Amino acid sequence: MSIKPPSEREEFQAFSAFYESDIAPYLRSKEDARQQAVMEAGLMAIGMAVAAFAVARFGPFGGSNLQAAFVIGMLAIGSVMWRINKTRGDITGGLLQRVCGQLGYVYRRDIGRPAYFTDYDRLKLIPNFNRESWEDEVRGERHGAEFVMCEAHLKYKSSGKNSSTRTVFHGQLLVIDYHKKFLGETVVRRDTGIFNRFGKPGKEFQNIGIVSPKFEKIFEAWSTDQVEARELLDPLVLERFEELDRLFDGAKLRAAFTGGKLCIALETGDKLNMGSMFAPLEGPARVERILHEFDLIFDLIDVLFQRVEGRLDGAFSVEAVRR
Repeated sequence: MSIKPPSEREEFQAFSAFYESDIAPYLRSKEDARQQAVMEAGLMAIGMAVAAFAVARFGPFGGSNLQAAFVIGMLAIGSVMWRINKTRGDITGGLLQRVCGQLGYVYRRDIGRPAYFTDYDRLKLIPNFNRESWEDEVRGERHGAEFVMCEAHLKYKSSGKNSSTRTVFHGQLLVIDYHKKFLGETVVRRDTGIFNRFGKPGKEFQNIGIVSPKFEKIFEAWSTDQVEARELLDPLVLERFEELDRLFDGAKLRAAFTGGKLCIALETGDKLNMGSMFAPLEGPARVERILHEFDLIFDLIDVLFQRVEGRLDGAFSVEAVRR
């Protein structure tokens, strides 16, 4: 079977041959591990379901039998998910290692909190959290701009008797060299109406008056240097951000120009994964899924940095720079 590239980009042209020579044999070699994980998870689920039923029906806990059965049920779900996800992570890591290598990028699956996250936290690009997990870091270069991206799953667990845990961010962080030293810092966030004042990055930041009704309807911008900010956010850059909002609809795009880099956060969820563990590994669909996500990242970088060749006919769009 051949790979169907997500676009005509040069990076994807050799993937059909690479799939046949490298990826397909790898997936075939992992099929037994997938089946074993699914079988063991199923047996665990059945065993613990029987135990939960027995406790609820005949257990020695009196009025607490139902609560004990519920706890066993929750343990069953956690155990099954752990078994499935462990094998999924191992297989996905090997698959992404191969895909990224073919693209010329460096991949790490298991990472701790990265150093570049400091700017996201300091500039309030991410809500408060006290639980965190990090994975799928990719480093590379596109059009002369070095970039690094990773996936973050951040949660906040409240305290007290009725504590609960909620996800505050699950998506991708992307840091791109801007090839320009900034005199100040400029932050662009989704417009939240009357709540914008709570998203102010710091006391030294001032709101930027943007003469673009369409941009101001979507985003709110602050900067420590008003002159530089208006230079950075020129009319074409504003249109580029508007196009990104269209490409990543619902991902709550936010960005910061700081320290010669552009930091971007997108609430995309878990994107760089191989898909279901309950279907055979072999076949091009899993690789096509991953290539589609890289195609979107390429769109993002191209929209932000690629020069427009020729005259624009109408508003800026990804088609003006995609190649």
